[in-house]
Amino acid sequence: MQIPAWRHLSGYGVNSANYDYVERISAGYVMNTIDLSSRMRLVTGLRIEQTHMNAYGPNAASTAVDLKVNGGDYLDVLPSASLRIGLTKDSGLRLVYGRGLARPNPQDIVQASTPVDTSGSPALVTIANPNLKSEHANNYDVLFEQYLKSGGLFQAGFFYKDLSDPIVNGQYIAKTWPGVPAGTNTLVSQVQNVGSAHILGLEVSYQQRLSFLPGVLHGLGLSANYSYTASQANGLQNLLRTDSPALQRQAPNMWNFSPTYDTRKFSLRMGMSYNGPMIYAYQYQNLQLSSAGTLVPTDPSTQPLGAKGPAGDNYLYGHYQIDAQASYKLPYGLQVYAYGLNLNNEVFGFYNGSPQYVVQREYYKPTYAGGVRYNFTRER
Repeated sequence: MQIPAWRHLSGYGVNSANYDYVERISAGYVMNTIDLSSRMRLVTGLRIEQTHMNAYGPNAASTAVDLKVNGGDYLDVLPSASLRIGLTKDSGLRLVYGRGLARPNPQDIVQASTPVDTSGSPALVTIANPNLKSEHANNYDVLFEQYLKSGGLFQAGFFYKDLSDPIVNGQYIAKTWPGVPAGTNTLVSQVQNVGSAHILGLEVSYQQRLSFLPGVLHGLGLSANYSYTASQANGLQNLLRTDSPALQRQAPNMWNFSPTYDTRKFSLRMGMSYNGPMIYAYQYQNLQLSSAGTLVPTDPSTQPLGAKGPAGDNYLYGHYQIDAQASYKLPYGLQVYAYGLNLNNEVFGFYNGSPQYVVQREYYKPTYAGGVRYNFTRER
């Protein structure tokens, strides 16, 4: 492996954004399709992946010392199976199983720790996790499909995901830390694997070209979908909590609604999307380290109103956004277009525990653009 470039820099200081990371993945896949009957088709597959990783980073105390990552070689066996049952000529049911993995971000494994901030109490530091493992999931899906006249489609499904070693952003309190005065606690931010988690939910989608409508309504169309998701993370004792919160970045409610209008020369799209409030980072704690190094319940006075109070987890606000775009074809391959993003100037921000405990709120205003395109392969 090539010597990391940062070791050649004269006078180079510790910088958490510098590291050397090489990941090589070799994979093979086999698949088999069997028609069990005129209405039943089974597709099975097996993917095998071999991962090799080398990673080095500058040590927090000296740029001359490497931080070497453990567990650089591992093998994953990922089976899958999909059974489609034709219920009628225009409808079907799919039963799907698949095993997958999500590898951690390189910077979460190997980047150097940030300088310790001792300006307040507790002191603050962010560190990598060289022992971070890949997250694995067993995925189960049931999907009903109904094809509609005029090119429409209705789908409804249920999904369940069983996760092992899920990767989460977390914080914990350390009683002692290098460079921090004795008697001052340190709040350590670190990406970690936790025990287990699961995700389950329902999803419904509908898309239809309304070409059966009369007159100018002939060009209307509609695309819409909705999903409800419930999730739970277990085994967060390393993050000093005994509850089982929802997974990070997992919104319970999400939907999209997009009306369209198309003619031979004109096209209009409008998009309305919503993502409900979701946990951005875990920070609620109901355990603490005692002077003997054991976990004991936290003083309730330091956690007013519990997980929904100002010391609760950090959440992203729910986000509802309206976008639109239109285009019109001109002669000789020309086309004029215009679009607008975030037309309703939706808020972006964070809160702790409950929406009234605001951390930040940001407004970016709408974005507008327009122009002319030329198509070199225009229709004749």
